[in-house]
Amino acid sequence: MNNLRFNINTSNPSPVSRGLGVNLLPVEPDKQLEALLNGFLKTILAVAGAHAGAIRLLSRDDMELYLGASTGLPPEIIDSESRVSLHCGICGTAVQDGQIHSADATYCAQRTTGTFFGTSCQGLVAVPLDFRGQNIGVLNLFFEKSHEISADVTQILRSYAELIGLSLENARLSRENQRMNLIAERQAIANEIHDTLSQNLFYGRLRMSVLSEAVRVGNDELVQKCLGDISDALDSGQKSVRELITHFRSQMDPLGLHHALKMLIDGLKVRSSISFEYTHPITHPELTLEQELQVFHVVREALNNIVLHSKATQARLLATHEANLLKFQITDNGMGMSRTTSPVGHYGLTIMHERAKRVGATLDIHSAEGVGTQITLSLSPASMEST
Repeated sequence: MNNLRFNINTSNPSPVSRGLGVNLLPVEPDKQLEALLNGFLKTILAVAGAHAGAIRLLSRDDMELYLGASTGLPPEIIDSESRVSLHCGICGTAVQDGQIHSADATYCAQRTTGTFFGTSCQGLVAVPLDFRGQNIGVLNLFFEKSHEISADVTQILRSYAELIGLSLENARLSRENQRMNLIAERQAIANEIHDTLSQNLFYGRLRMSVLSEAVRVGNDELVQKCLGDISDALDSGQKSVRELITHFRSQMDPLGLHHALKMLIDGLKVRSSISFEYTHPITHPELTLEQELQVFHVVREALNNIVLHSKATQARLLATHEANLLKFQITDNGMGMSRTTSPVGHYGLTIMHERAKRVGATLDIHSAEGVGTQITLSLSPASMEST
């Protein structure tokens, strides 16, 4: 028998397919679905005593049946039968009334070229394919002689038809899941760009306006201040781009959040002279991948700020799980944050708050000059369930 062949439907959605929410077959043939349908066809041919078979699917405009899969058909028949009218012979009748029909090959021989119908095939059977009571196509069986299907085989064919319909729906769900994952990934990229790079660029643009006015009035002190702020914004933007590239090239550590944080701390120990300590509970609530990613980014930003700006000698990351609350507390003994902290730095804090909010968490920051800074990220079971 020939290998299974796929023809992908790209016509407009039909009322039936819209009502079912089905696209019938993935835009790209699914290898697992192909193997499954191929197995179905071979088994069905053996049970029914047919020498060829095909799966035709209802087009999205409800006007045609297109060839979704076939085995045992010669190439010329595959080409000529790739798309037929919904009202074509017993195939269309089976789709419309949901019943199994059989006939001789006279009608097919009249509308096709070649010798397959009338010589190699003298009888055919059409079995409707359905999902949740809605017909979505037809299973064709081709016989060397006119053939009547027994009651027992009829029942078996209906069972296989239901399995084929279910397989097509599973393929649709898989495709939909892939589409939603792609949309989510694109949205994540847009959020990252908005949260980081765009804010730095916006701030730089604002300072350019102030710089222009300072140059016009000859305020050299303000000119130098604006130049410094713009330089900081560009540096921060460059850092954001590098982090975005790194983030979207890599995924969360497969060993989990705590392992990722341990590796982060180990890396910071090598890069700086600060004494880092990391403590975490033996057990903790399960987090979604998105929650783990956002927690990791918030903690990483806080720890990087300690290395770059705090002038601390000691820092600690403490993860606790008490009273239905999972907390990540970052403390240092550095110089603390003052009210004169660069606006670019404030943007970084804003981004941390937005990341926390995205996964239903809260972020508390306490800092005093000369004392140090304490940042606490908190997630409750309720917030975890809502994300």
